[in-house]
Amino acid sequence: MPTASARQERVGMAAVFVAVTVWGFGNALAKYIPLTGPTLAFHRLWLGTAMAFVLVGVTGRRVDLGAIRLALPGGVALGFNSMLFFSAVKFTSVTDATLITTLQPLLVLATVNRTFGERVGPRVVLPAMGAFGGAALVVLGPGAHGRHGGLGDLLAVGALLAWTAYFIASKRARVHLGTLEYQASVQLVAALTVTPLALGLHQDLTGTPRSWLLVLLLATVPGGGHFLVNYAHRHVRLSIASLFNLVTPIAAMVSAALMVHEPVTGPQVLGTVIVLAALAVVLSERSGWSDPRKPAVIPALIDKGDVPLVGGAEPAVDPLIPLDP
Repeated sequence: MPTASARQERVGMAAVFVAVTVWGFGNALAKYIPLTGPTLAFHRLWLGTAMAFVLVGVTGRRVDLGAIRLALPGGVALGFNSMLFFSAVKFTSVTDATLITTLQPLLVLATVNRTFGERVGPRVVLPAMGAFGGAALVVLGPGAHGRHGGLGDLLAVGALLAWTAYFIASKRARVHLGTLEYQASVQLVAALTVTPLALGLHQDLTGTPRSWLLVLLLATVPGGGHFLVNYAHRHVRLSIASLFNLVTPIAAMVSAALMVHEPVTGPQVLGTVIVLAALAVVLSERSGWSDPRKPAVIPALIDKGDVPLVGGAEPAVDPLIPLDP
């Protein structure tokens, strides 16, 4: 019978899968919202902050200065990622921006051993590289359509770096904070990060009723993906959570086909099959990871005595998603 930890891990992986799927929808949606990147980031993050604090109040939780301090690195990274990516899709094609940010798992896989003690063997790396190839087919399958702007590509590279930093910082913070507390704190810090930048760039922060409805949709559905991933960070290895990002181009492809009737090509279908098959191999190849019964611990924090784990015990079960015994 699976242990409580194993069940939490399965729920966490399902949460990440849903999150990366709705993020793919968000990539396509951001392109067509008639607002500049900084303005879109400003409204999306403040709406997300309001919704998160409503959930905190309704559930009887609270956010203090200590929580905000722990969320500071992730919030700053999220703020820059939102503004840079939303700006990137305005200056270049969604294809280019998506392809660049899809490289995030490569950066994560290169750092998880040193920062989190997650040992990734060749039985994981090889199918992961196949998944990268499949994601490239999904993104590039339609051919070179749309604009290819050097500024947009540069902004997407910045978004990639910020997105990687956000994932790593969130994994660290979730050792100490509950899902809702972290979600509210990180959204607030991100909104505060973007606000002076949007004002300093003299952005027009007004919009039409239609654009407001689209921003609300962006904050609710793709924005809700952050809640799911932040829940999962307590229970799923960062390596696995990051690799799930390769599903985002597939979701963006399907969303574009449904929203703007972009055709789906044969290479894209092949790429989808490759990505899903490679991820299935990665998730089933347990021997390619460090012992799954041992929690991924953060050496840098242990050295400072900050990790609230006693005797190597696993982190407490997150009460937001109860599981059957």
